[in-house]
Amino acid sequence: MSPIKAPPNLPELVRTAFNKARPSGDVNFYPTQVTLVDVNSIPFQLRFSPSLANKPKAPQPSENAGLPAEPPATKKKPVFDPFDNPSPAMLICPLPPHHNLVLNKFAIVPEHFILSTKEYKEQTHLLEKEDLEAVRECIEVYERYVAGGAGGEEGRKKNVKKEEEEEEEDVKEEEPKLFAFFNCGEHSGASQPHRHLQLLVVEKMRKGLEGVETGMEMGTETKEEKKQKKKKWEVLAQKLVDNKETEGKLLPFKTFAERLTPDMSGEEVHEVYLRLYRRAREAVRGYYQLSLQQSRVSQQPQQGSTTMKGAAAAEEEEKADDEIQTGGEATISYNLAMTRDVMVIVPRLAEGSAITEKDPETGGEEEVVVGKLALNGTVLAGTALVKSQREWDALRRNPEKVGELLRVIGVPNDDCEGGVRSPGRKGVL
Repeated sequence: MSPIKAPPNLPELVRTAFNKARPSGDVNFYPTQVTLVDVNSIPFQLRFSPSLANKPKAPQPSENAGLPAEPPATKKKPVFDPFDNPSPAMLICPLPPHHNLVLNKFAIVPEHFILSTKEYKEQTHLLEKEDLEAVRECIEVYERYVAGGAGGEEGRKKNVKKEEEEEEEDVKEEEPKLFAFFNCGEHSGASQPHRHLQLLVVEKMRKGLEGVETGMEMGTETKEEKKQKKKKWEVLAQKLVDNKETEGKLLPFKTFAERLTPDMSGEEVHEVYLRLYRRAREAVRGYYQLSLQQSRVSQQPQQGSTTMKGAAAAEEEEKADDEIQTGGEATISYNLAMTRDVMVIVPRLAEGSAITEKDPETGGEEEVVVGKLALNGTVLAGTALVKSQREWDALRRNPEKVGELLRVIGVPNDDCEGGVRSPGRKGVL
């Protein structure tokens, strides 16, 4: 049993804090348009928020991210740290003994909130047992709260038509109530150096999908035919352990996942995390070593390339102390995702990739860069975000490119069912 206890009415506290902070301007909420694109038969959310392009730049992660850890005395705290003594408008509640729950200042999903350490700790270091216990407690509280029938929007609505209730049941019974993610390293989409995990209410992540999911239906079809043709978005992380036959084959980048059970202790959950991290680290090391071997065989090494730098780092890493034993700085970039039932890690090689298309105005054959797709841990929920009209239009015209872009951000998965391929690693930004 975890010694960390979140308030049993946490969903109410989050909702109340968000509803107060939004009109006061303490939280900036960015509405989005949304569509679904097919990635190896997985409905993948593509969201568009032009307002987000004007979001203020957050302080950058430590310049030392990805390098061997320095002694604590030489670490530099950021000039501005939003998680250090958070303002009353942003603080949802303390989560003793080591964490606070605060609102995310820049939200595209309502009630997006954050678990941050009270004491300054590095985002680039490995997570501690207490970090995972705290986020797991938040997830469990949401599960109990909704199961108990409380929560208004989060609870079951009694005065709706029975048919609508049955159709929604298929999704709500199986999907998690909270999706948690963690960004670590320069290629992960991390923006704040103070350690924090982010939490999203899954029901809120479905906002805007109602018309998208029902748009494929035809009025003459039977109810059963309509249900079969619906494209339903579900949290991607859940799918990664649902079927042993497809495990590890759904996505164009490698992921590592394990099931979680309610009876697991904090130590056991932390061991799951460390196991997944080891596997992710080995995948990155293997990728770079193979790239180095191929470069040597071709006798055309590109000394300044990311691949060569990564390969050299992989060789050096074998000589270095194991950060898992020391609890030090991670030697790879990665995203972690967590629900009540699953933990997933995806090793990252790039934060994003160029979005290209043939110029629709000239009809030329040569593809031009129209923007980039940058991704953080929400990729493991099955979502991606663009900020310009050109990016939005290009990916809706060519939805197959989303799968190609996803392949670039991580270790390529040659076992992927759909055979998504992209030439080399062109287009990395």
